[in-house]
Amino acid sequence: MSSLSRAMTALATTAVAFTLAPGAAADDVYHSEHMALEPVGSAPLRTGFVENIHANGPASYAQEIYVLNGAAPSTDYEVHLVAYAFDPGCDGAPTDFGSAPLTTNRAGNGRAKRVFRPEDVPTELRDATHGIRWVISTAGTTVYETQCTAVTLD
Repeated sequence: MSSLSRAMTALATTAVAFTLAPGAAADDVYHSEHMALEPVGSAPLRTGFVENIHANGPASYAQEIYVLNGAAPSTDYEVHLVAYAFDPGCDGAPTDFGSAPLTTNRAGNGRAKRVFRPEDVPTELRDATHGIRWVISTAGTTVYETQCTAVTLD
């Protein structure tokens, strides 16, 4: 078999494998959202964001990625998911759904992520829309936050 034939066979085999392999489907109700982080007060920040990804899969219900660029150098932060149950405008009393650590390097850059499994999301919150914000704090003081966004869970 020539090298061209082997390459074509390998390409065809790969294409069939990708066609037959089960993939993670995107959430039909809420897709990924890129939320800018804004400094609170005089906290330094060149750019920052939260990427909220809802895979709606059997192993990963959602994944959040947190990024800070040009924040305070060599600093330990906590990224909190703050939810307003059944209140998409974030007007009522919030509930803190835990945090993830994020540490910046000497340049003030840092990245962290958090994965939510299906069992991490209470069933009474499913099939509803909630207000969500992300708040980043250090030493108990809020230094960065996102605007409120409406998130529909299924």
